[in-house]
Amino acid sequence: MRQIMVMIGFGVFAIPATAAVNFTASDAGSGKLQIAYTTTDGDLPRGVALRVSLSDGARVDFAAPVVVEPKFNTFIDWAYSNPLNYQVGNGNPLALPTAAGALTGDASDFSICMGVLDQAGGQAAGPASATLITLQLKGGTTGHTAVTISGDVFRGLSSGVAGGEFLSNLPITTEINFTPCECQCLKYSAPFYNDWVAWGMPACWCFERQCHGDINGKKDGVAVKYWVSGTDLSLFKAAYAKNDAALKLVPNGICSDLNHKADGVAVKYRVSGTDLGIFKLYYAKADAAVPSCGRTDYNYWVTP
Repeated sequence: MRQIMVMIGFGVFAIPATAAVNFTASDAGSGKLQIAYTTTDGDLPRGVALRVSLSDGARVDFAAPVVVEPKFNTFIDWAYSNPLNYQVGNGNPLALPTAAGALTGDASDFSICMGVLDQAGGQAAGPASATLITLQLKGGTTGHTAVTISGDVFRGLSSGVAGGEFLSNLPITTEINFTPCECQCLKYSAPFYNDWVAWGMPACWCFERQCHGDINGKKDGVAVKYWVSGTDLSLFKAAYAKNDAALKLVPNGICSDLNHKADGVAVKYRVSGTDLGIFKLYYAKADAAVPSCGRTDYNYWVTP
């Protein structure tokens, strides 16, 4: 850890030549922010430290994947927060804005801090131009956010770049739009989003009444049609109290997971007694007694 901090520390790269780095920030669609750069005059960056501020309550999505230029493989603040057995390439460059350490959650104000090490752990240089990073943002109080990117003065880089006497065009601003950005039926902020992804993003979890027992997303019955019907009961029985391996063999078995989490005492199941209790509550009830799941966790409803 100490070796990493010494080799990549942002105060040690004073080189007489002056080079220029031009940063760009753009809307990559679906609420994503993309930051790129191009250098001039031959000198190459060995580290980057940027401060990012988002307006209107927008935040960086801490749980979403962060795509980074592969040459930038050393994340100093992640190493600071995770010093035991740290290896080059671990973590990501999201950092606290006014203190050392990795970011710990969604934030409207944050830093991006990363450097380049070679295979031997020695200081190396990044490419002359690159798409530096792509981040997923979350909307706030409006359908857009103004993004301001500046050099991270806290980390000693007013230009945002380490490796020489760099000049840059920072600060820069851009706007990211969140409407329309409903690219997935489930919101990133949903507490069960990661489980949804792990189970292959089942469309049935976005049926409007699935959380209340409508497993197939439609009304069924002969004389009277119900949202939670005998058809749903058959589907539920087939999936009930199965371990994950067995549940994956049941066609659309995960659709019977009504509360979207594993429950149980000695053994936890995705389709458990908790789900059975939900199912009983709404089984064969009139339409008015089977409400919508609500839009808190959903961008839109899916119909089968």
